[in-house]
Amino acid sequence: MANRLEIIELTAKYAHRLDTRQIDLLMELWSDESPVFDEEDFGLGKATGKDEIRRHFEVDIYGQMENLCHLTTNHVINEISGSTASGTCTVFAQGDVRAGGTSRATAYYRDQYVHENGVWKFSSRKVIPLTRPKVGNFQFPDEAETADRVATP
Repeated sequence: MANRLEIIELTAKYAHRLDTRQIDLLMELWSDESPVFDEEDFGLGKATGKDEIRRHFEVDIYGQMENLCHLTTNHVINEISGSTASGTCTVFAQGDVRAGGTSRATAYYRDQYVHENGVWKFSSRKVIPLTRPKVGNFQFPDEAETADRVATP
């Protein structure tokens, strides 16, 4: 039971640290062994390794969002086996887009966890949409690249 509670607390720390822009503390929640954060189903790509994940949050998320709020619930820890575990939880995310409008999405996280240095961390986090997101004037990476190519002769 203690492991399950620690994993649920890990997801709560993730939401709080992400929303309050505590990037260094947020990065402590990820495994040191090549973690993966996958938002491909939202058009935001997949980041592998702490450096890519940090860049994703700093550029793709914080660079475009003024305010964020993630509410996470419905935790299900599927399996705990030694130093690994898997689970899911549902998230409602909302924020103010710097370029205008509001971003709002419902999804669930499909997570893989690892017990590393005495604490549970994310080894993989995949975001799976539950409804069509509202994105305001949020620019997805492919849109930004396309805009750069069009603007550059």
